[in-house]
Amino acid sequence: MFQNIYKNFIIEKPKFTLSILIIILLSFGYFAKDFQLDASSDTLLLENDPDLKYLREVSARYGSKDYLVLTYTPKKELLDVKTIENLTNLKNDLINLTWTNDIITILDVPLLKNNNDPLADRIKNFKTLLSEDVDRKRGFEEIINSPIYEEFIISKDGKTSGILVYIKTDKKMSELIVTKNNYLNKIDNKTLNSVEKKKYKEFLKKYDRYKKLYNQKNHQNINEIRNVIEKYQDTAKIHLGGIPMIADDMMTYVKNDIIVFGAGVFLFIVCTLWFVFRSFLWVFIPLLSCFFSVFTMVGLLGLLGWKVTVISSNFIALMLILTMAMNIHISVRYLQFKKENPNISNREAILWTSGKMFWPILYTVLTTICAFYLLYLVVLNLLLTLVG
Repeated sequence: MFQNIYKNFIIEKPKFTLSILIIILLSFGYFAKDFQLDASSDTLLLENDPDLKYLREVSARYGSKDYLVLTYTPKKELLDVKTIENLTNLKNDLINLTWTNDIITILDVPLLKNNNDPLADRIKNFKTLLSEDVDRKRGFEEIINSPIYEEFIISKDGKTSGILVYIKTDKKMSELIVTKNNYLNKIDNKTLNSVEKKKYKEFLKKYDRYKKLYNQKNHQNINEIRNVIEKYQDTAKIHLGGIPMIADDMMTYVKNDIIVFGAGVFLFIVCTLWFVFRSFLWVFIPLLSCFFSVFTMVGLLGLLGWKVTVISSNFIALMLILTMAMNIHISVRYLQFKKENPNISNREAILWTSGKMFWPILYTVLTTICAFYLLYLVVLNLLLTLVG
Protein backbone atom coordinates (compact mmCIF):
# COMPACT_ATOMS: atom_id res chain seq x y z
CA MET A 1 0.00 0.00 0.00
CA PHE A 2 2.74 2.40 0.99
CA GLN A 3 4.65 1.56 -2.17
CA ASN A 4 1.60 2.31 -4.33
CA ILE A 5 1.02 5.66 -2.61
CA TYR A 6 4.71 6.48 -2.95
CA LYS A 7 4.66 5.59 -6.64
CA ASN A 8 1.37 7.31 -7.56
CA PHE A 9 1.70 10.51 -5.57
CA ILE A 10 5.45 11.10 -5.25
CA ILE A 11 7.26 9.39 -8.12
CA GLU A 12 4.59 9.95 -10.78
CA LYS A 13 3.94 13.56 -9.75
CA PRO A 14 7.35 15.16 -9.22
CA LYS A 15 6.08 18.74 -9.67
CA PHE A 16 3.40 18.21 -7.04
CA THR A 17 5.95 16.64 -4.69
CA LEU A 18 8.40 19.49 -5.24
CA SER A 19 5.65 22.05 -4.55
CA ILE A 20 4.76 20.33 -1.26
CA LEU A 21 8.43 20.29 -0.22
CA ILE A 22 8.81 23.99 -1.05
CA ILE A 23 5.68 24.82 0.97
CA ILE A 24 7.03 22.83 3.93
CA LEU A 25 10.40 24.55 3.65
CA LEU A 26 8.87 28.04 3.48
CA SER A 27 6.49 27.28 6.35
CA PHE A 28 9.24 26.13 8.69
CA GLY A 29 11.52 28.83 7.31
CA TYR A 30 9.10 31.45 8.60
CA PHE A 31 9.39 30.08 12.15
CA ALA A 32 13.18 29.90 11.87
CA LYS A 33 13.20 33.57 12.92
CA ASP A 34 12.04 32.41 16.38
CA PHE A 35 15.01 30.05 16.75
CA GLN A 36 16.71 30.85 20.07
CA LEU A 37 20.07 30.04 21.59
CA ASP A 38 20.23 30.01 25.37
CA ALA A 39 23.63 29.39 26.95
CA SER A 40 22.72 30.82 30.34
CA SER A 41 23.24 28.97 33.61
CA ASP A 42 19.46 28.36 33.82
CA THR A 43 19.73 25.71 31.11
CA LEU A 44 22.33 23.78 33.12
CA LEU A 45 20.20 23.53 36.27
CA LEU A 46 17.28 21.33 37.25
CA GLU A 47 14.33 23.47 38.30
CA ASN A 48 13.41 21.02 41.10
CA ASP A 49 16.96 20.89 42.49
CA PRO A 50 16.67 21.38 46.30
CA ASP A 51 19.98 23.29 46.41
CA LEU A 52 18.71 25.68 43.74
CA LYS A 53 15.49 26.17 45.69
CA TYR A 54 17.47 26.94 48.85
CA LEU A 55 19.64 29.42 46.95
CA ARG A 56 16.53 31.22 45.71
CA GLU A 57 15.17 31.44 49.25
CA VAL A 58 18.43 32.91 50.55
CA SER A 59 18.66 35.37 47.66
CA ALA A 60 15.04 36.46 48.17
CA ARG A 61 15.60 37.00 51.89
CA TYR A 62 19.01 38.68 51.93
CA GLY A 63 19.34 39.91 48.36
CA SER A 64 22.35 39.58 46.10
CA LYS A 65 24.24 41.68 43.59
CA ASP A 66 25.95 40.66 40.41
CA TYR A 67 29.60 41.53 40.26
CA LEU A 68 32.69 41.14 38.13
CA VAL A 69 36.15 40.32 39.43
CA LEU A 70 39.43 41.74 38.17
CA THR A 71 42.84 40.37 39.08
CA TYR A 72 45.43 43.13 39.01
CA THR A 73 49.12 42.13 38.84
CA PRO A 74 51.26 45.27 38.37
CA LYS A 75 54.71 45.16 36.80
CA LYS A 76 55.99 47.05 39.83
CA GLU A 77 55.22 46.39 43.50
CA LEU A 78 51.70 47.06 44.77
CA LEU A 79 52.96 49.74 47.17
CA ASP A 80 54.85 51.59 44.45
CA VAL A 81 53.60 55.16 43.99
CA LYS A 82 53.09 54.63 40.25
CA THR A 83 51.15 51.41 40.85
CA ILE A 84 48.83 53.13 43.35
CA GLU A 85 48.31 55.96 40.84
CA ASN A 86 47.47 53.54 38.02
CA LEU A 87 45.15 51.53 40.26
CA THR A 88 43.37 54.72 41.33
CA ASN A 89 42.94 55.78 37.69
CA LEU A 90 41.60 52.34 36.81
CA LYS A 91 39.09 52.54 39.65
CA ASN A 92 37.94 56.00 38.51
CA ASP A 93 37.47 54.78 34.93
CA LEU A 94 35.43 51.83 36.18
CA ILE A 95 33.27 54.07 38.36
CA ASN A 96 32.54 56.28 35.34
CA LEU A 97 30.87 53.34 33.57
CA THR A 98 27.12 53.93 33.75
CA TRP A 99 26.28 50.37 34.85
CA THR A 100 28.74 50.04 37.77
CA ASN A 101 27.43 50.51 41.30
CA ASP A 102 30.57 50.30 43.43
CA ILE A 103 34.26 49.43 43.07
CA ILE A 104 36.29 47.82 45.84
CA THR A 105 40.08 47.60 45.56
CA ILE A 106 42.94 47.04 47.98
CA LEU A 107 43.04 50.83 48.35
CA ASP A 108 39.55 50.80 49.94
CA VAL A 109 40.18 48.12 52.57
CA PRO A 110 39.79 49.48 56.14
CA LEU A 111 42.95 49.23 58.22
CA LEU A 112 42.33 48.56 61.92
CA LYS A 113 45.90 47.90 63.09
CA ASN A 114 47.66 50.88 61.55
CA ASN A 115 47.92 52.82 64.81
CA ASN A 116 47.58 52.34 68.55
CA ASP A 117 44.33 54.27 69.05
CA PRO A 118 41.44 52.62 70.94
CA LEU A 119 39.56 50.05 68.84
CA ALA A 120 36.34 52.09 68.88
CA ASP A 121 38.18 55.09 67.42
CA ARG A 122 39.90 52.94 64.82
CA ILE A 123 36.57 51.50 63.69
CA LYS A 124 34.87 54.90 63.63
CA ASN A 125 37.70 56.69 61.81
CA PHE A 126 39.30 53.84 59.90
CA LYS A 127 42.14 54.49 57.49
CA THR A 128 42.97 53.03 54.08
CA LEU A 129 46.11 52.85 52.03
CA LEU A 130 45.11 56.15 50.42
CA SER A 131 44.91 58.01 53.72
CA GLU A 132 47.52 60.75 54.07
CA ASP A 133 48.89 59.80 57.48
CA VAL A 134 48.79 56.03 56.98
CA ASP A 135 51.80 53.72 57.30
CA ARG A 136 51.42 51.95 53.95
CA LYS A 137 53.95 49.25 54.70
CA ARG A 138 52.25 48.38 57.98
CA GLY A 139 48.84 48.55 56.33
CA PHE A 140 49.97 46.25 53.53
CA GLU A 141 51.27 43.72 56.08
CA GLU A 142 47.90 43.86 57.86
CA ILE A 143 46.03 43.15 54.64
CA ILE A 144 48.26 40.34 53.45
CA ASN A 145 48.17 38.59 56.87
CA SER A 146 44.43 39.07 57.37
CA PRO A 147 42.37 35.82 57.30
CA ILE A 148 39.52 37.87 55.79
CA TYR A 149 41.37 39.51 52.91
CA GLU A 150 43.86 36.75 52.10
CA GLU A 151 43.11 35.12 48.73
CA PHE A 152 40.19 37.54 48.38
CA ILE A 153 41.55 41.05 48.03
CA ILE A 154 45.18 40.00 47.73
CA SER A 155 47.11 36.84 46.90
CA LYS A 156 49.39 35.06 49.38
CA ASP A 157 52.54 36.32 47.70
CA GLY A 158 51.26 39.91 47.74
CA LYS A 159 51.79 40.37 43.99
CA THR A 160 48.21 40.18 42.77
CA SER A 161 45.29 42.26 43.98
CA GLY A 162 41.60 41.66 43.41
CA ILE A 163 39.10 44.29 42.28
CA LEU A 164 35.35 43.84 42.80
CA VAL A 165 33.09 45.62 40.32
CA TYR A 166 29.50 45.60 41.57
CA ILE A 167 26.84 45.94 38.87
CA LYS A 168 23.72 48.04 39.31
CA THR A 169 20.68 45.90 39.96
CA ASP A 170 18.20 45.64 37.11
CA LYS A 171 14.95 46.07 39.05
CA LYS A 172 12.72 44.79 36.27
CA MET A 173 14.83 41.66 35.80
CA SER A 174 14.79 41.05 39.56
CA GLU A 175 11.01 41.36 39.63
CA LEU A 176 10.68 38.94 36.72
CA ILE A 177 12.93 36.41 38.45
CA VAL A 178 10.88 36.64 41.65
CA THR A 179 7.67 36.13 39.67
CA LYS A 180 9.17 33.16 37.83
CA ASN A 181 10.33 31.58 41.10
CA ASN A 182 6.83 31.98 42.54
CA TYR A 183 5.37 30.15 39.56
CA LEU A 184 8.01 27.40 39.87
CA ASN A 185 7.23 26.96 43.57
CA LYS A 186 3.54 26.54 42.72
CA ILE A 187 4.45 24.00 40.06
CA ASP A 188 6.57 22.05 42.56
CA ASN A 189 3.74 22.13 45.10
CA LYS A 190 1.18 21.27 42.38
CA THR A 191 -0.99 24.27 43.28
CA LEU A 192 -0.97 25.92 39.87
CA ASN A 193 -4.52 26.08 38.47
CA SER A 194 -5.53 26.27 34.80
CA VAL A 195 -5.84 30.07 34.79
CA GLU A 196 -2.37 30.46 36.32
CA LYS A 197 -0.93 27.99 33.82
CA LYS A 198 -2.15 30.22 30.99
CA LYS A 199 -0.71 33.29 32.71
CA TYR A 200 2.57 31.43 33.25
CA LYS A 201 2.90 30.72 29.52
CA GLU A 202 2.28 34.39 28.73
CA PHE A 203 4.74 35.39 31.44
CA LEU A 204 7.47 33.15 29.98
CA LYS A 205 7.20 34.98 26.65
CA LYS A 206 7.57 38.31 28.42
CA TYR A 207 10.45 36.93 30.50
CA ASP A 208 12.29 35.60 27.44
CA ARG A 209 11.92 38.90 25.58
CA TYR A 210 13.35 40.94 28.43
CA LYS A 211 16.04 38.36 29.17
CA LYS A 212 17.22 38.68 25.59
CA LEU A 213 17.55 42.46 26.04
CA TYR A 214 19.25 41.87 29.40
CA ASN A 215 21.82 39.54 27.78
CA GLN A 216 22.51 42.10 25.05
CA LYS A 217 23.06 44.78 27.69
CA ASN A 218 25.37 42.45 29.61
CA HIS A 219 27.36 41.77 26.44
CA GLN A 220 27.76 45.51 25.90
CA ASN A 221 28.89 45.96 29.52
CA ILE A 222 31.53 43.25 29.17
CA ASN A 223 32.89 44.89 26.02
CA GLU A 224 33.04 48.28 27.77
CA ILE A 225 34.98 46.99 30.77
CA ARG A 226 37.38 45.12 28.50
CA ASN A 227 38.06 48.35 26.64
CA VAL A 228 38.91 50.01 29.96
CA ILE A 229 41.18 47.12 30.93
CA GLU A 230 42.98 47.32 27.60
CA LYS A 231 44.19 50.83 28.46
CA TYR A 232 46.12 49.53 31.48
CA GLN A 233 47.58 46.33 30.06
CA ASP A 234 50.98 48.01 29.54
CA THR A 235 51.34 48.70 33.28
CA ALA A 236 49.79 45.54 34.73
CA LYS A 237 48.47 42.11 33.85
CA ILE A 238 44.69 42.28 34.30
CA HIS A 239 42.22 39.42 33.96
CA LEU A 240 38.43 39.62 34.01
CA GLY A 241 36.17 37.10 35.74
CA GLY A 242 32.72 36.75 37.26
CA ILE A 243 29.43 35.04 36.46
CA PRO A 244 28.15 37.76 34.04
CA MET A 245 31.39 37.51 32.06
CA ILE A 246 31.26 33.69 32.01
CA ALA A 247 27.63 33.72 30.84
CA ASP A 248 28.41 36.21 28.07
CA ASP A 249 31.55 34.38 26.93
CA MET A 250 29.70 31.07 26.96
CA MET A 251 27.03 32.51 24.68
CA THR A 252 29.70 33.93 22.36
CA TYR A 253 31.66 30.67 22.27
CA VAL A 254 28.58 28.59 21.49
CA LYS A 255 27.58 30.90 18.63
CA ASN A 256 31.12 30.78 17.24
CA ASP A 257 31.19 26.99 17.59
CA ILE A 258 27.98 26.67 15.62
CA ILE A 259 29.37 28.86 12.83
CA VAL A 260 32.92 27.47 12.76
CA PHE A 261 32.07 23.82 13.35
CA GLY A 262 29.08 24.01 11.01
CA ALA A 263 31.23 25.56 8.26
CA GLY A 264 33.91 22.91 8.85
CA VAL A 265 31.38 20.11 8.57
CA PHE A 266 29.92 21.68 5.42
CA LEU A 267 33.36 21.77 3.76
CA PHE A 268 33.98 18.20 4.90
CA ILE A 269 30.69 17.10 3.32
CA VAL A 270 31.47 18.84 0.04
CA CYS A 271 34.94 17.29 -0.14
CA THR A 272 33.61 13.84 0.78
CA LEU A 273 30.82 13.97 -1.80
CA TRP A 274 33.22 15.12 -4.50
CA PHE A 275 35.67 12.36 -3.57
CA VAL A 276 32.92 9.71 -3.75
CA PHE A 277 30.95 10.83 -6.82
CA ARG A 278 33.21 13.23 -8.78
CA SER A 279 30.09 14.96 -10.09
CA PHE A 280 28.64 18.40 -9.34
CA LEU A 281 25.10 17.01 -9.64
CA TRP A 282 25.67 14.36 -6.95
CA VAL A 283 27.32 16.92 -4.72
CA PHE A 284 24.43 19.34 -5.09
CA ILE A 285 21.57 16.83 -4.51
CA PRO A 286 22.79 15.49 -1.10
CA LEU A 287 23.65 19.06 -0.03
CA LEU A 288 20.12 20.16 -0.92
CA SER A 289 18.72 17.31 1.16
CA CYS A 290 20.98 18.26 4.12
CA PHE A 291 19.93 21.90 3.85
CA PHE A 292 16.24 20.94 3.77
CA SER A 293 16.46 18.74 6.89
CA VAL A 294 18.50 21.24 8.94
CA PHE A 295 16.39 24.26 7.94
CA THR A 296 13.19 22.36 8.72
CA MET A 297 14.50 21.37 12.16
CA VAL A 298 15.55 24.96 12.93
CA GLY A 299 12.05 26.13 11.99
CA LEU A 300 10.47 23.37 14.08
CA LEU A 301 12.50 24.41 17.14
CA GLY A 302 11.40 28.00 16.57
CA LEU A 303 7.77 26.92 16.23
CA LEU A 304 7.84 24.86 19.44
CA GLY A 305 9.82 27.51 21.31
CA TRP A 306 12.54 25.03 22.28
CA LYS A 307 15.82 26.76 22.99
CA VAL A 308 19.16 25.36 21.91
CA THR A 309 21.49 25.06 24.89
CA VAL A 310 25.22 24.48 25.34
CA ILE A 311 24.60 20.73 25.26
CA SER A 312 22.45 20.68 22.11
CA SER A 313 24.17 23.52 20.22
CA ASN A 314 26.00 21.20 17.79
CA PHE A 315 22.84 19.47 16.56
CA ILE A 316 23.27 21.17 13.16
CA ALA A 317 26.64 19.54 12.60
CA LEU A 318 25.29 16.15 13.71
CA MET A 319 22.28 16.45 11.43
CA LEU A 320 24.51 17.36 8.48
CA ILE A 321 26.77 14.35 9.06
CA LEU A 322 23.94 11.85 9.59
CA THR A 323 21.90 13.16 6.65
CA MET A 324 24.96 13.06 4.40
CA ALA A 325 25.63 9.42 5.35
CA MET A 326 22.08 8.39 4.44
CA ASN A 327 22.19 10.36 1.20
CA ILE A 328 25.45 8.66 0.19
CA HIS A 329 23.90 5.22 0.82
CA ILE A 330 20.85 6.03 -1.30
CA SER A 331 22.83 7.75 -4.08
CA VAL A 332 25.38 4.93 -4.38
CA ARG A 333 22.61 2.31 -4.52
CA TYR A 334 20.75 4.32 -7.19
CA LEU A 335 23.86 4.80 -9.35
CA GLN A 336 24.81 1.14 -9.00
CA PHE A 337 21.34 0.02 -10.09
CA LYS A 338 21.37 2.43 -13.06
CA LYS A 339 24.77 1.14 -14.12
CA GLU A 340 23.59 -2.46 -13.99
CA ASN A 341 20.33 -1.58 -15.79
CA PRO A 342 21.13 1.23 -18.26
CA ASN A 343 17.82 0.95 -20.11
CA ILE A 344 15.61 1.44 -17.07
CA SER A 345 13.91 4.80 -16.53
CA ASN A 346 14.85 7.19 -13.74
CA ARG A 347 11.44 6.85 -12.09
CA GLU A 348 11.70 3.07 -11.92
CA ALA A 349 15.26 3.32 -10.63
CA ILE A 350 14.19 5.78 -7.91
CA LEU A 351 11.24 3.58 -6.93
CA TRP A 352 13.44 0.47 -6.74
CA THR A 353 16.13 2.30 -4.75
CA SER A 354 13.59 3.72 -2.32
CA GLY A 355 12.06 0.29 -1.75
CA LYS A 356 15.45 -1.31 -1.13
CA MET A 357 16.84 1.42 1.13
CA PHE A 358 13.74 2.39 3.12
CA TRP A 359 14.07 -0.24 5.85
CA PRO A 360 17.87 -0.03 6.24
CA ILE A 361 17.64 3.78 6.54
CA LEU A 362 14.75 3.47 9.03
CA TYR A 363 16.75 1.03 11.15
CA THR A 364 19.73 3.39 11.03
CA VAL A 365 17.58 6.30 12.22
CA LEU A 366 16.00 4.25 15.03
CA THR A 367 19.33 2.86 16.27
CA THR A 368 20.83 6.39 16.20
CA ILE A 369 17.91 7.70 18.26
CA CYS A 370 18.33 4.85 20.76
CA ALA A 371 22.08 5.43 20.95
CA PHE A 372 21.71 9.13 21.74
CA TYR A 373 18.93 8.38 24.22
CA LEU A 374 21.15 5.89 26.05
CA LEU A 375 23.98 8.42 26.02
CA TYR A 376 21.60 10.97 27.54
CA LEU A 377 20.64 8.51 30.30
CA VAL A 378 24.29 7.75 31.07
CA VAL A 379 25.19 11.45 31.31
CA LEU A 380 22.09 12.14 33.43
CA ASN A 381 22.97 9.30 35.83
CA LEU A 382 26.52 10.62 36.15
CA LEU A 383 25.24 14.11 36.94
CA LEU A 384 22.77 12.75 39.50
CA THR A 385 25.54 10.69 41.08
CA LEU A 386 27.78 13.75 41.35
CA VAL A 387 24.95 15.84 42.82
CA GLY A 388 23.95 13.09 45.23
